[in-house]
Amino acid sequence: MASKVNILQNIAKRGYAVAPQTAACLGKLEVSTLSNKAVVASLGCGPKSLVKVAVAFRAGSRYENPENFGVSHVLRSSAGLTTACASSFIIQRSLQQIGANLTTVSDRETLVYILESTCNNVSEGLEILRKAITGQEFRPWELSDNIPRILAELATLPPQAKVLDLIHRAAFRTGLGNSVFARSFNVKKIGSETIQHYASSNLVAEKAAITGCGLPHSNLSAFAESLDLKTGSGGNPSPSKYAGGEVRVDETLPHVHTIVAAEAPGLNSPDVLPYAVLRFALGAGPAIIRGVGSSPLSKISGECSAAQALSIAHSDAGLFGIYVAAKPTEAKQAVEAAVKILKGGVTDQDVNRGKAQLKSAILQAADSCQGIVEDLAGQSLLAGTPKIASDLAEEVSKVSTQQVQQALQKIISGRKSLAAIGNTGHVPYLDEL
Repeated sequence: MASKVNILQNIAKRGYAVAPQTAACLGKLEVSTLSNKAVVASLGCGPKSLVKVAVAFRAGSRYENPENFGVSHVLRSSAGLTTACASSFIIQRSLQQIGANLTTVSDRETLVYILESTCNNVSEGLEILRKAITGQEFRPWELSDNIPRILAELATLPPQAKVLDLIHRAAFRTGLGNSVFARSFNVKKIGSETIQHYASSNLVAEKAAITGCGLPHSNLSAFAESLDLKTGSGGNPSPSKYAGGEVRVDETLPHVHTIVAAEAPGLNSPDVLPYAVLRFALGAGPAIIRGVGSSPLSKISGECSAAQALSIAHSDAGLFGIYVAAKPTEAKQAVEAAVKILKGGVTDQDVNRGKAQLKSAILQAADSCQGIVEDLAGQSLLAGTPKIASDLAEEVSKVSTQQVQQALQKIISGRKSLAAIGNTGHVPYLDEL
């Protein structure tokens, strides 16, 4: 699931410069299932590495309903508040004392708590992580104090994140179409009872995966047992149904951001890799800063500020399309040029370049422990048995040009969706493309 390296798919993630790991540093991938059905996956590293542990749940925005839209965003933002085991002050102070970090990320399907600690403080760090997750109380006054932070986050969302959210709404409407962001007018209405009910329904053992990098599997399993997660199915989401449509939002922006996409397979399909290769074959953005690139979509850089393909795979459905950012008056020409290139097909040379770039992206994502634990968590929850980066890269090598071209033909002939944000007056409509 390495497809989850550009701004469109890593909107809110930070980048770190780290020393490259040697082959000996990466240990064996171990996977087990606890008696309560929670999945535990670990990849051992050398003793000098940082330890990172992720506790992930299938509790993303697709599990929301019209009565609690935005609750997954508020739940993510509430990490570190008072629980039955510790106050928010104790959690924050304890983390500072051992030099550890606790972060939380979420998307349409998952909510992930990530602990980063040094090896000599890992026991204390895991205890803090346990206290932060177990028995969250969501006290009303703490939630009220947290509202300004949520509103500040909403006010500073980049347009790329917004248009990516809109294309899901246009394509899926509900479920995967639910926004990953709370609505500013609705934040104050999401109270303690709403969050508590959502947490108790979704933060359960059957929907959990505990992954780690840098500590023995036995230690990680013992920690997973200590979480004492509640049991219960928590309810399964309805199967994703692709609908297709258009969503346009007019805002005062220097550029108009547009995505044209079609239905693609999910992580549960064996056909997902050809679409990932196709993304890099068409152009996933320059590989170096201020670079132009040699991909087909890089040829229209003179008509727009950015143009790249995107491939998004969720558990049971996905999207494949093109993202274009252009000045409002040039939006029509830029979008039409990008769609023309999409319909123009790809060559053996494009596919071979795409495979090389995809393998590089997969292996680079495995350079950091955080990339590893998040990837293992996502695979464990959404794709079944997790795989290490080298195995995924080997599978990419087996993708043929014919498979990629067949994937492209399905995109070309499939029903399209369109999302745009900015001055959308010059953005063409779907029936004009």
